[in-house]
Amino acid sequence: MANVYRYLKSGNPEAYRLDPTGTNPVSLGDMVMYDTANFYILRLTAGNAAAFVGVAEGVGPTPASNIDNAPNLVESVTVRAHGIFTFNKTTGDSLVHGDPLVIGADCQTVLKQTAEPDTEIIGYAWLPMQSAALTGAGTVDVVLHPNAPATGVVI
Repeated sequence: MANVYRYLKSGNPEAYRLDPTGTNPVSLGDMVMYDTANFYILRLTAGNAAAFVGVAEGVGPTPASNIDNAPNLVESVTVRAHGIFTFNKTTGDSLVHGDPLVIGADCQTVLKQTAEPDTEIIGYAWLPMQSAALTGAGTVDVVLHPNAPATGVVI
């Protein structure tokens, strides 16, 4: 994925370990999940919202990122778990303030929840000043709250 700084406002970031092999690179602005079997973060994929931890604030290792054949020097990246972030919007979605969102086509795109279970919600559309629905291609601001309850959330 392209390196895109998506943070608008949030609390303090936390550091997470990256895959030391470089086979699961993380880019700036990627939604990430925690791999409990290997104890590092990966790019978020559909169906894994329960493991969602936030948005990466740095770039993770890639297989080609060795310097002079030394082991990869990047071991961790900070992740922001809560706040308002800007993500790519799925074309065709019509969003209003507070709509529940799930991961879209990739780890930098969101999709309006339709048939996905509430456990897949990663955040909510943040459009407090918009009177009409947001349609078409483009971006949307999202209130992220990993593992937020699907009901009773006030935004």
